[in-house]
Amino acid sequence: MATVQTSKSASKAASSGKSRSVETDTGERDENYNLISTLYHALQGAESCALYVQDAERTGDEQLAQFFEEARGSHIELAQQAKQLLAARLQDEEDVEDDDADE
Repeated sequence: MATVQTSKSASKAASSGKSRSVETDTGERDENYNLISTLYHALQGAESCALYVQDAERTGDEQLAQFFEEARGSHIELAQQAKQLLAARLQDEEDVEDDDADE
């Protein structure tokens, strides 16, 4: 049976029974950190798939090349979604900070 490790902050939020914004040890909110991590890994996946496409094409395996090209597209789409979500959340945080500074 696989063991899943959770971050301290996720454990704290879960144990309190509340969904709240918790900062990582770096001072960054978990939600933002998770989006950045997902964005990074999606882009890494897309880059890897591009290499796999080339490998498959080099061996003449068009079926495999097509599969990896589709996988690459999925990674790129996921990265775009993560980027849009992150940009919106960062803008919301900036707006809140600006409102707080005006008070």
